[in-house]
Amino acid sequence: FTQRSGVQVEVAVVQEIGRLPTDVEMALFRVVQESLTNIHRHSGSTSANIRLTREGDQVLVQVRDLGRGMRLESSADSGDTIQTIGVGILGMRERLRQLGGRLEIESSYGGTTVTAIVPFARRAYAANSAGG
Repeated sequence: FTQRSGVQVEVAVVQEIGRLPTDVEMALFRVVQESLTNIHRHSGSTSANIRLTREGDQVLVQVRDLGRGMRLESSADSGDTIQTIGVGILGMRERLRQLGGRLEIESSYGGTTVTAIVPFARRAYAANSAGG
């Protein structure tokens, strides 16, 4: 990504999490992919930070830039549409929602942080893997 875009990316895996179910890994990968694409296309930032961590019973992936930020609607009835937030963000939200997770976005003129949060239940994942 850095070679293609010129955006320097730093990745921090705060602690060993191990493998997650394929659908969770794919959803988190797609959030990172879409976030980096948005940074390259829209933010004007020359750098991005990706952080993967586990907090209690959740896995979090944060993608942060120092770009120009984006306009966010603060009202629940803001009428989020493709025109106001984009297909990519809607797709990320839906993908995470199907896994019981959520997408949080904080943005200002100093940059944007996209946080994907999904439930973490190692025993349930292990049981699903072993049982088929």
